Amino acid sequence: MKKWKTFLALICMIFAILYEWGWFWIALILLGIIYALQTQKIHFVEEISKKETPILYWTLLMIWLGIAIYSIIEYSVS
Repeated sequence: MKKWKTFLALICMIFAILYEWGWFWIALILLGIIYALQTQKIHFVEEISKKETPILYWTLLMIWLGIAIYSIIEYSVS
């Protein structure tokens, strides 16, 4: 099956919504950050590359990192 990782992620997203798995969203954001750092590209509405628009690339990464940190703190408090 092609794109099995995408199908698996979609199924996990459904379970994350149904069972309120906050940790899943944290993991998904962190995996997105790692992937963006490896490829130097972010797929957000359109492709953002570090080479073409470095300020926007780093801004998005910092926002994602901020969301991840906030989510980790919020998840650990509740």
